[in-house]
Amino acid sequence: MVIPNKKGLVVCPNCKKEYKPKLTRKTNNLIQVEFPQATSEEREQLISGLCCNLCFNQFIGVEL
Repeated sequence: MVIPNKKGLVVCPNCKKEYKPKLTRKTNNLIQVEFPQATSEEREQLISGLCCNLCFNQFIGVEL
């Protein structure tokens, strides 16, 4: 679970950029149930705190 800082922003663990996630959780349902139309990038922001697909790939060591 990603916890926003005092400014209400999340800090990406890869690039250290502060950003506001595109989605806001309203329930404790599975993310794919709560947001069935969301992109994988939008969902990943809520799971890992990584801000974008590029940071996700860098963080897990995928070379593009």
